[in-house]
Amino acid sequence: MLMRSHDPKQILQASFLAHFRSSSAAQRDHLMPYALILLLILWSLPSAAQAEPTVKIINFTADWCPNCHILNPRLDEAISSFETGRIERIDLDTTGAGRRASPLERAAVHTQALQHAADHQVAYLWHRYGGVTAIAVAVAADTGELLTCFMRPMTAGEIEARLQLSLELADHGKPGKRRALDQHCPNPVRG
Repeated sequence: MLMRSHDPKQILQASFLAHFRSSSAAQRDHLMPYALILLLILWSLPSAAQAEPTVKIINFTADWCPNCHILNPRLDEAISSFETGRIERIDLDTTGAGRRASPLERAAVHTQALQHAADHQVAYLWHRYGGVTAIAVAVAADTGELLTCFMRPMTAGEIEARLQLSLELADHGKPGKRRALDQHCPNPVRG
């Protein structure tokens, strides 16, 4: 049987079903209690899609940002070309901090975005780019180390190529010692 999945849960399930189907009726009766136990175990296991991602894309975005309406679909297109669950997009959305927002509203939105960044080990990125939109930063999911950046002028193909390199660096680089792929990240806009 040809297995295309890398998800151990799916491989185990397919293997058991193949064996079960090829068994005689008497063997199936004997296997039925094991099938039920296996089914319960499989339901309790996380699938590969629920596993931790390898790379996170921290996306500085807002609904009022015209460049975000160009970059975001390109990010989604590039991400969709990879195995589900390997790359996760995290939006630091500052929509509520637009020009019409009061200083108090802006502060609340920025505080919420900073907390969301901290939840993903990337509060340092908020201190670099917080309040700016139409920039996305790929980081190693395990440590939050910066790998590369994406901006509006990039095509989905260019983003995909950088994501492939980011995955390789996150998979094979020593945690805490990974170095950014290139110098495409803009200089910090905040001190």
